[in-house]
Amino acid sequence: MPFRIDDPFRGRLYRLIFGLAAAYNIGLGLWAVLTPRGFFDLFRLAPPRYPAIWSTLGMVLGLYGLLYAYAALHLDWARPVVAVGLAGKILGPIGWMLAVHAGELPVRTFALIAFDDIVWWLPFALFLLEGTQAGARLRALAPQACAGVNLLAAAALLLVLSPGLTVAALAPRAAYVVDHPLAWRLGWGVWIAAALTLVAFYGWWGARVQNSKVATIAVGIAVAGIACDVSAESLLIGWLPANFEATTRLATVLTGGAANGLYTVAGIVLTLITPFRSAGFRAWTWAVWVAGVFLSAFALAGWTVGIALSTAVLFILFCPWAYAMRWRVR
Repeated sequence: MPFRIDDPFRGRLYRLIFGLAAAYNIGLGLWAVLTPRGFFDLFRLAPPRYPAIWSTLGMVLGLYGLLYAYAALHLDWARPVVAVGLAGKILGPIGWMLAVHAGELPVRTFALIAFDDIVWWLPFALFLLEGTQAGARLRALAPQACAGVNLLAAAALLLVLSPGLTVAALAPRAAYVVDHPLAWRLGWGVWIAAALTLVAFYGWWGARVQNSKVATIAVGIAVAGIACDVSAESLLIGWLPANFEATTRLATVLTGGAANGLYTVAGIVLTLITPFRSAGFRAWTWAVWVAGVFLSAFALAGWTVGIALSTAVLFILFCPWAYAMRWRVR
């Protein structure tokens, strides 16, 4: 049976998400069909003995893309497509972990699983829970989840990841990553979760302002930030310690510069269309975005001390602010 989403803003967001899923799958499918060795060259894998099999898989991916496009156009009939898609996106990482454990795939192929599967878990699940009390309660938890997971990410950065990032000499940093692979990868996994909860929080915020079209644009900007963020964390999870200096520099530009910059712009847009009742809370909000601007500038400039200081200020301001937003925006 068809169902209707009672909030036009959430409907717009789901259309955006399924449209992006369609574009991603169609693009990935065309890449596999037209350049069947491209994936293997990118991840430095042995070329396939039968590349036609990879091309055939590309056709299947493209077909999924067409189904997601249908879902974006017909939300009222999209549940079966999204349910099957979510099931595949849960099974995909399980198969990948088994392949990595067996030595059949290197960890550097994590990027495929991150973009193919993990980033879609939350929006697909929320769509399937539309119209239920569980879905409403889960959406209402967005500020607390964002504050909590980002606080956990900041703790992981300070306690787990910093020895691989802030030690002056290159050799000790690379040695730390080699000696602590599980902690290193789990730490960056928390940062991926933090990015996803941040965009979910922006979606929660956007549903509570009158100008929902501008709010949709803001969430779209934040989604672009996720693409940069997940790219950076995939590099840090899968490619180190090879080419350590170049890889960490690129990851810093992607996450601290581009992703954080896009999140900050999205937050500024939402702030401009939000009628905060308290001038003090509005000032606190702007302080968060000023810290975000400084972090992006320092990350793009490659100034390590500035990155560390602005990151500390940003998270000290941001985590309690995100939690407090649950009472400030209705």
